[in-house]
Amino acid sequence: MAVVRTRIRELDVVALRRDIGRWPAGTEGTALIDHGPSKLVEISDDQGQELDLFEVAEEDLELIVHYPS
Repeated sequence: MAVVRTRIRELDVVALRRDIGRWPAGTEGTALIDHGPSKLVEISDDQGQELDLFEVAEEDLELIVHYPS
C-alpha cells in the first residue's frame, strides 16, 4: 500500500522534526510562505504574538494540520 504525503502549504500548522536554533524538535508553528523545497515558519505564543521567524527545509517539518485551498 502506497503512503500519500500531503505537501505542506501556506498557513498549515507544522512541527519541527529536528532542533532548529533555540527551538526543539516537536515545536509547532505555522508555514507562512511556501518557497517550494523550504517554508518560512512562524513560531508564536498562545496569544498569537510572533516569537521567531525562520526558513526550514520541508523535510525537516511534519504536517500537523492541513487547510485545503
